[in-house]
Amino acid sequence: MARQKGILKISGTLDGINYYFIKGVGYARKAGGGFNSKAIRTQPNMQRVRENASEFGHCSQVKKCLRLALMPFLHGYKDSTLHGRMMSLLITVKALDLVSERGFRRVGIGLQTAKGRTLLRQFAFTPHHKLLEAFTKYCHFDWASQKLSLSDLKISGFKSPKPATHIGISLGVMDFDFEGLTSSLEVSPTQFFAIDSDSISFELIPEVVVAPTYIGLVVLGIRYYEVIDNEVYTLNSQIGVGLLDVRV
Repeated sequence: MARQKGILKISGTLDGINYYFIKGVGYARKAGGGFNSKAIRTQPNMQRVRENASEFGHCSQVKKCLRLALMPFLHGYKDSTLHGRMMSLLITVKALDLVSERGFRRVGIGLQTAKGRTLLRQFAFTPHHKLLEAFTKYCHFDWASQKLSLSDLKISGFKSPKPATHIGISLGVMDFDFEGLTSSLEVSPTQFFAIDSDSISFELIPEVVVAPTYIGLVVLGIRYYEVIDNEVYTLNSQIGVGLLDVRV
């Protein structure tokens, strides 16, 4: 690898030489070498690369479908790190599949393990949300009735966005097929409480109670609202989304 000298520096390939820049410095090197798509597809020494690419693609598809399935709760939430954090989680869960061959390991099989379910349940879709953490700690969910209950939690001490007057809490029970990448979601009516309430208690049940066929996910959603003369305005600040349970 040689540096380019002179007033005019170029970028591209000319007469078998690659010209390029790194941090504003021009370099030149002989073209060729490295890997190409045909080599990756066919050469035996690229087998591990093919396996990793296949599993990475599977995790990427799962991430996309799971994020879309959670969109009723995540709508309006902005976090540039969410994609990368979800991919890291799913790759870790996929590696817990000790049944399938490399290249064919699956997130859904990784979730058959207690560790896989724990990793998914503890994943912070909306990090550093103190009120969500309190709800997650003190809520109780019953799978038989699909009822979520909480008693006497003081919320007035938690920070809220300035325009907010109320908080809305909703429950979702999702049936997610991690292999077929299909899902269904049943959501409860949203319960509203004034943010200056001394303490709150509630029971939430989905409008339709259906036992999951695949993997059941219990989703808790928190949003802030500004209510003026019975007009309700949704705020996109401090959205909270968390999984209370994962069931196979």
